Amino acid sequence: MTTINITREILHRQISDKRASGFQRFHHVTDPFIKRLGLEAELQGHTGCVNCLEWNEKGDLLASGSDDQHAIIWDPFKHKKLTTMHTGHAANIFSVKFLPHSGDRILITGAADTKVHVHDVTVKETIHMFSDHTNRVKRIATAPMWPNTFWSAAEDGIIRQYDLRENSKHSEVLIDLTEFCGQLVEAKCLAVNPRDNNYLAVGANGPFVRLYDIRMIHNYRKSLSQSTSAAVHSFCDRQKPIPDGAGQYYVAGHLPVKLLDYNNRLRVLVATYVTFSPDGTELLVNMGGEQVYLFDLTFKQSPYTFLLPKKHQSLPEDMPNGKTANGVFNGIHFPSSHICFAGSKMQQRYPCVFQICFSFCHV
Repeated sequence: MTTINITREILHRQISDKRASGFQRFHHVTDPFIKRLGLEAELQGHTGCVNCLEWNEKGDLLASGSDDQHAIIWDPFKHKKLTTMHTGHAANIFSVKFLPHSGDRILITGAADTKVHVHDVTVKETIHMFSDHTNRVKRIATAPMWPNTFWSAAEDGIIRQYDLRENSKHSEVLIDLTEFCGQLVEAKCLAVNPRDNNYLAVGANGPFVRLYDIRMIHNYRKSLSQSTSAAVHSFCDRQKPIPDGAGQYYVAGHLPVKLLDYNNRLRVLVATYVTFSPDGTELLVNMGGEQVYLFDLTFKQSPYTFLLPKKHQSLPEDMPNGKTANGVFNGIHFPSSHICFAGSKMQQRYPCVFQICFSFCHV
């Protein structure tokens, strides 16, 4: 067992900023601290499985959602149930969120009935009901910078954006993963960067985690809608719902190579949870059926750029060596019929591109 001179460590922390951050990381969670952890209380109130928990901004209230289709607000320190909400959902609740800057008055729920509901906790009423998704809603995300806006991820492969200031009872499709990954893709989780709310991380079935620039997507679509001439944009631009550079893919380097083997053994890779570090520089991913990964967003390797052919086009005779008709290149599987790197003679025929970023990650 390593011995530590705590007096010396405290002195170094006072005279060096670098030592101070290291001291905080090292002593934040220690073995003696973990061994002292124990069950303090069990909060009784739900009659079904509890699927989701969420703290309010101050950290003094806890919201829970359950298979019993109810949401409960707790005072966790007094072990007391404060409010029970009948949410109006007809199936299991998978996500619950407090709306930022609402004084803990507005609660959002997403459920297996494909619905997203917004509730006023003080009067115990559901004030908005959205029915735009066509499959189970798995996660809700909010951002302090936009207190009237939130997002949902569902197993229909779509990320939707909601603005409670709008009179419409419909949401906007922010990201449609089926445009890139086919109809079988399912969005499982999402999170907003706490330092820069313009960045949204999305997890789905498969080894890749996607990071999107929301502002870039909105600006791109605004420019398209304001354009008076369709000739300004190329064919590929008109088909693209997301501009180049607005999306990045993160993956643990060994996973794409193992993906075919996993599929043969019916082992499914699904990103079941994503979250950012408080300073927004790291992305933590739980890869269901595999391991937990921490990606450093500040030191990315140079991205690989792939060219995707147009849909429903047969395999050309001049397909470069090393590319296979089953869409596998170095173990990375894509829904398109074939793939080629940028810079090849096929680039003019296949102008649509996407990038994959291999970031430094820790298991």
